[in-house]
Amino acid sequence: MFMRSESTTFLMKFMTILLAILLCTAFVFVIYSQDANKPKDDIRMEILQDNSGNMTLSDVKVSDQFVALPGNYSKVGYSPVRLWFKIKLNRYNADEIIYLTINNPLFEDATIYLPTSNDYVTKHFGYSYKGNPDEIGYVYPAFKIPPHFDYNQYIYMTSKSVYGQNFIVQVVNDDLFRKTSMINVWAGGILFGVMVALLFYNLIMGIAIKNKTFIKYCFFVFATLLWNAATTGLLNITGFKYAYWLAEYSTVIGILMSLAIVIFMRAIFQTPTRFPKIDFCLKLLIVYFPINILVFLFVSRELGGFGAGASSVVYVLYFIIMFTGIRNKSIRSPQLITAWLLFIVSIILFDLMVFGLLPQSYIMIYYIFFISCVSATAFALSLAEIINDLNEEKQRNRLLFENSEIQSKQFELAFIRAQMDPHFVHNTLNVIEGVIAENKEKAGNLVNDLSHYLRNIFDYSNSERYISIHEEMEAVKFYVRIEQARFPDKIFVHYDIDPSIELKVPRMVIQPLVENAIKHGIRKRKMAGTVTVRVKELEQGYYIAVEDDGVGIGDTDKNKLLEYSPNKGIGLASIHARLKAEYGTQLQIVSEKGKGTSVRFEVPIKEQP
Repeated sequence: MFMRSESTTFLMKFMTILLAILLCTAFVFVIYSQDANKPKDDIRMEILQDNSGNMTLSDVKVSDQFVALPGNYSKVGYSPVRLWFKIKLNRYNADEIIYLTINNPLFEDATIYLPTSNDYVTKHFGYSYKGNPDEIGYVYPAFKIPPHFDYNQYIYMTSKSVYGQNFIVQVVNDDLFRKTSMINVWAGGILFGVMVALLFYNLIMGIAIKNKTFIKYCFFVFATLLWNAATTGLLNITGFKYAYWLAEYSTVIGILMSLAIVIFMRAIFQTPTRFPKIDFCLKLLIVYFPINILVFLFVSRELGGFGAGASSVVYVLYFIIMFTGIRNKSIRSPQLITAWLLFIVSIILFDLMVFGLLPQSYIMIYYIFFISCVSATAFALSLAEIINDLNEEKQRNRLLFENSEIQSKQFELAFIRAQMDPHFVHNTLNVIEGVIAENKEKAGNLVNDLSHYLRNIFDYSNSERYISIHEEMEAVKFYVRIEQARFPDKIFVHYDIDPSIELKVPRMVIQPLVENAIKHGIRKRKMAGTVTVRVKELEQGYYIAVEDDGVGIGDTDKNKLLEYSPNKGIGLASIHARLKAEYGTQLQIVSEKGKGTSVRFEVPIKEQP
């Protein structure tokens, strides 16, 4: 069977996504082109540049500098000079209620002069007139044409907009006006509903799982929602009193959206570790954008608007991250790639309108809003994919932890079994053999002690990783009694332990210390010696020490005892390593040549199993 490689599968997914986006965009452009290419004989428009900025209506009416525009739309980008428009209605039915609509909700200042039989009726709109606008509630500026309108004369309009003089003029009757308004309400309501649902769902999800990436995503969705509310003008329908405020501060909202994108990019792409150079640029932008907002609000709107051009850097960095990630195969999520491609398409379309290459058709504006919703949804799916990956990774880590626990116990079992010295068992059996003839009871006790000693080593189950200090001391006593039988009147052991102490320790962590004290401390001296085992409860934990009055250890040898080496076998170094792994504590050796040795350690209370 033919098996596709991972790269081939990814390329097919990528091309499928790209093709779907291109087909959707092409479909919208076909609809837009059909609408734009329809005969617009009912409206004719001309444009005039007021280089002085001081022309009045009287000056404009007699000017012969007007230039014809194609049909009923203007595609003029941002203009540093004042513009005048002359509009002629070739068809007009005085028996109907007629509305004049101009589809650009981001006009800062626009004045329209409607000719009547007596004079011109002046209408104002734009966010400069938010206190007393003359337009009626509609997505775009809309005016009801007065009954005494003189359709034989020209309508004049002068306007100003930081996003270009892009608009389409339409004359609609009352039925079409209301129908179009309802379509806008439904379309805008659905798109807004999707964005709000994404916002709250991911906000709750982020709070529930305590994941900051979800919170940053919500900031991104909120800023995108504000931006679309400003650029589409949909809130004009609802009569929202702050709709003009959104239009007036759309530049600030655009900067805020760029800031949200930067913060979200750093989180979802993990740029601090995966793209450190780009992350440095993103950090600079995080500092720059708030300063840019303050400049716009309190210093100069023109300067702040010019500084907002730095937002384009965000999109360049975004493109570099995605292109690099796709090329080096670190980004393979179809949802993330879909969100990125849609985001790029929306930016391109909006810039084309700003620079006057596309008029602000309601079809294009709604399509950009639709792309924003789909892109935000794709980001949400990508976050869900990340959570699934984290859960899978958590499951893998849990399995690895469980396996490491089993392996650790196996190693610990091997360590404990390694404590058994074959010579010790052989010598003990020889002692028992010699004692049987003289004292059968004593021999029986020795057999019992040896049996418990061996069972303590070999009968080691997973459930017995930790035992009480008193059980550990029983194991110590089995060993001590055997050694005392082997070396009569040579070894004395004293136990300084509070019977009420409730402490659990890993098995065979004290017995090897006692064995070490007897073999290397007491048995090497000529006379009898004493080993003392101390267990004391402290304020922050427990103190455990094994002390002997044996031959002692020199400073040179003492420093080497805790250094693990495979050639040295099992010894204090292994106990030291176990304690560090279990508690983060370590053995301390205090010794003086000829006077004895003390090996001690502490067990923190918080580490108790």
